[in-house]
Amino acid sequence: MKYIFRLLAIIASFALLFAAYGGRVDPNVWTLPSLATLALPVVAVVVLALLALLVLFRQWRSAAVLVGALLLSWPTLRLITPFNLVKHEADSQKTQLKVMTMNVTEFNWAGGNKKPSKNMRYILDQDADIVVIQEGLVYFSYEKLKTVKPMLEELYKKYPYRKKHFFDVGILSKYPFTEVESPILEQDSLNYFIKAWDVEAPGGDLRVVSMHLSSLRFTRNDSRVIESMKTPSGRKKRIKSVARKLDNGFITHAHQAAAMRKLLDDTSGDVLVMGDMNDTPGSFAYRTVCGEDLRDAWADTGFGPIYTFHAHHLYVKIDHILYRGALTPIYCRRDKKGESDHYPLVAVFERDE
Repeated sequence: MKYIFRLLAIIASFALLFAAYGGRVDPNVWTLPSLATLALPVVAVVVLALLALLVLFRQWRSAAVLVGALLLSWPTLRLITPFNLVKHEADSQKTQLKVMTMNVTEFNWAGGNKKPSKNMRYILDQDADIVVIQEGLVYFSYEKLKTVKPMLEELYKKYPYRKKHFFDVGILSKYPFTEVESPILEQDSLNYFIKAWDVEAPGGDLRVVSMHLSSLRFTRNDSRVIESMKTPSGRKKRIKSVARKLDNGFITHAHQAAAMRKLLDDTSGDVLVMGDMNDTPGSFAYRTVCGEDLRDAWADTGFGPIYTFHAHHLYVKIDHILYRGALTPIYCRRDKKGESDHYPLVAVFERDE
């Protein structure tokens, strides 16, 4: 029996390390490691369950193998499940900046919805200094929506500086900003959307980058591969459909992330990168964007795992707040608010002047 346990421990350890470091492999070369990284939370749960079983049966050597794999995987696991027990105490002498990102799913205007937008109501109630949104609206301004119009006066008063870009990214700011001009920020054939602004924020200029990398375009039909395993032939087709979309998505994200990294390399000073990456912590796109200089506000202040996307029975964290420079995160939180298929992230930073 002990040899079976030992074999299971070795296999589980290999799977964990493969998933934890699969994001270091370029999906243009091999997409399987990217898929493994996407599955990392599930793999980690399986490993922990096996570890508990080994301890129960006093298989200490096999348990030690799993503990070693967990420790080696911790640099990636902490991005998904941080354990920050000590909270950063705010310094009243320093400038604070509250920011948020939210994929608003076009303020749920489709389907003849006439009720006031819960997404806009949430944004206004948060009273953040800077807000970036994704999926604002494609073909016309969200300010024309009946669901938003009752709040326009409050919106204009609270955020006198606003900008919406075709296709769907935008910014709401309490402070003046200048749009960053760069060919990197133009829409191209890869169909990705990133925009940047230099905001005259308290404590000095701050470059804010809003990202919305390409969607993997999952449908309800794709999600049935998770919901049901009843029809073998249909299941096989759906698995192929999901796998194809994932492969194409990973490769597209690699190109988009490289473009974003080029923008960040050309940027000096304090930077905030916020938005919907459509990819998880530790992924190749995430690692490319972060490089060696950006940090994750949730990983540095949060506790435990969270998810920001919750449609089609898929629960993953694909929205992020990244930062660098003279910024110290006090907290970052995910609120289950609004009516989007994404939950918002809110963070407060201190700025060293």
